[in-house]
Amino acid sequence: MSTGEGLALLDRALASGQAHTVPVGLDLASVRDSGTVPALLRGLVRKPRRRTADQGLLRDRLLALPEADRADVLLDLVRDNTAVVLQYATATGIAPTQSFATLGFDSLTAVELRNRLAAVVGSRLPTSLVFDYPTPALLGGHLLGLVLPTTDPAERSAETLDRLEAMLAEEWDGAEASKVTARLETLLVRWRDRSKTGGEAGSDGDDVLDSATDDEVLRYIDDEFGLI
Repeated sequence: MSTGEGLALLDRALASGQAHTVPVGLDLASVRDSGTVPALLRGLVRKPRRRTADQGLLRDRLLALPEADRADVLLDLVRDNTAVVLQYATATGIAPTQSFATLGFDSLTAVELRNRLAAVVGSRLPTSLVFDYPTPALLGGHLLGLVLPTTDPAERSAETLDRLEAMLAEEWDGAEASKVTARLETLLVRWRDRSKTGGEAGSDGDDVLDSATDDEVLRYIDDEFGLI
């Protein structure tokens, strides 16, 4: 940087009124063409949105497949992007049921994977995505529901219960396990009590749960664990 450039940047910094400024030479065109713009530079680089087109291509590809094969496409999408984020040579070593935690994901890599997947499916995804859906198989199933939404309550309830089961399969210390056990027991008691209102209370607890609708079960799980 020449003396003239430095003085010009100093003048601009003083005139900006900002408390903190950094003189940095950026090749914004290269950043724009790189494919993924870092979050820190998104205010400087305006990249054309391709979400609708990308989502349309993925949706068309899925619709052209038999229903039984669609989940595999999203699973491969998750595994391939996971391999890129973790800098693996291939995705062959990433098992569908392997948790992202055991793969070594942290908050930064979780956000990077979220960003990559959001760009493909064309939907806003939460930063806690890999923690909400802790395995590639569960995450792929969730993305499939976003790209090809379904109103089948049986499928929605099965996905939610799978997430609950995956959460309970994780390692818990004694104190946390006791808290989760207490909440599950409280949930079951509240569910049985609620189910008995408006009907006869003489049925067995298991019969009460079996007679509950999928939406009622989902609503209770969401209230207690925020899984939906």
